[in-house]
Amino acid sequence: MKNVATWLGIFILLLALVGCSDSYQRHYDLGKWYYDKGLINEAILEFKAATQSDPNGYQAHHFLAIAYTRKGWFQYALKEAETSFDLYPCDENYKLIQVIRQKTNLEIIGTQETEPLPTETTP
Repeated sequence: MKNVATWLGIFILLLALVGCSDSYQRHYDLGKWYYDKGLINEAILEFKAATQSDPNGYQAHHFLAIAYTRKGWFQYALKEAETSFDLYPCDENYKLIQVIRQKTNLEIIGTQETEPLPTETTP
């Protein structure tokens, strides 16, 4: 009886490990599908779940950065893009960081109050 319980425990552990290993891919694929359909909020949730399942999965960080950018959440996007670049330094990830930084700068410039131009007074 003890032998059966041991084997059952090992089987459950292996099942859990196998189930977790493809969890990243499932969340990543579903995130891509949602993103392609324009369901950005749902895509964000799936990409976040993928990054939690495998923090070294640079592709999920990359697409999470893109999804955050679509929402206008540039600080979150920059963090994810930098994480993706740290995990997999390539030209595509570097360019994504540059684009997000440019968008962040444009947002800052657009939200700053500009001083009114001095009005001319007629003597």
